Amino acid sequence: MGKVAYRKCSNCGTVNLDSDYCENCGELININLKRKLAREALEVKKQEEKSAKKPNAVTVFFKKALEHPNLLIKIPAKVFYSIWVVVMSIGAFIAFLFSYIAA
Repeated sequence: MGKVAYRKCSNCGTVNLDSDYCENCGELININLKRKLAREALEVKKQEEKSAKKPNAVTVFFKKALEHPNLLIKIPAKVFYSIWVVVMSIGAFIAFLFSYIAA
């Protein structure tokens, strides 16, 4: 015969037979399942933190400058931002070429 597992609920104190959840209160009593769910929740939290990182300082600067009410700040910011986008595009294209040639 198979093993019989008796688990005592930490919430209400009821002893349960071969169950992951308490029959009385519904509390999760399987420690392995608790740990697995905790690890999954931790991984989800880490993924959310990675996706919610602060933007680059240059991006923040240009965003604020492009929305500035003064034209003496807004117009040069648009010019420099356009130059910045072109330089980044060229850099991305060169990186693509190197990776394509290397493969």
